[in-house]
Amino acid sequence: MKAKQIFYIQVIILALISTLISGCSARLQNYQEIVTELFSTPEDVTLSQQEIEEFPYAGSYIQVDKRPRAFMALAFDDNGVLKWRTGGEEIIHTKHGRITATNNMSGAIAHTSNLKNDPLQCFRVAIIDDNDLEACPTTWQREIWVTTATPEKIEDQAYTYTSEFKVGATEQVSLANGSEHQVIKIEERVSTGTSDHHITNTFYISTDNGRIVKSHQLIAPQSNSESTFATIEEVKPYTLEKVKNNG
Repeated sequence: MKAKQIFYIQVIILALISTLISGCSARLQNYQEIVTELFSTPEDVTLSQQEIEEFPYAGSYIQVDKRPRAFMALAFDDNGVLKWRTGGEEIIHTKHGRITATNNMSGAIAHTSNLKNDPLQCFRVAIIDDNDLEACPTTWQREIWVTTATPEKIEDQAYTYTSEFKVGATEQVSLANGSEHQVIKIEERVSTGTSDHHITNTFYISTDNGRIVKSHQLIAPQSNSESTFATIEEVKPYTLEKVKNNG
């Protein structure tokens, strides 16, 4: 990613932050041209170490199934819900590393209920405070809403998911930005309500700081076909997140 592209991303994120704070729906006049230049490439996005150091915002790589890897930058921290911009119109919401909602992504998760009881928060706090992870809850139930939009209609679908969590051993992971982390692997087996259909989310929590530095998780559920997953890797960490008090 060149210096010109880094500048364009900064312009996009600053514009988005302004929009979120003011509630204004204005867009940059040449927004579409910027998006086209940055994200029309079919190749994986890879930032150099210098580009990562010079980039002024937190950022992550995201790869949806086998599509090219993209870069998303943190645009806003909404009381613990982190809102990421991919450079297009899409916005991805995460809480404790989990994708909880999206904007402008037809068929993807639009809302998740009962987030205050997500065991991921307990696991992260236990690692930060050096407590026993086995004391954290290992089951969780929530509803997920999905909005699918076509030129003809908009449909909402609700799913009830029940999860069972398994704490894995400590291991080492290497990220695409070249960094290595000692992590604890958390596996989440999710029952979708259909006896023959389960999904598995995986989260890697750093033993040093409790950040989820990598995950492979559901982004778009399907009733009768294969669901869509996203792999997210930390590129530049967001160090101001309040893990213990944001629910």
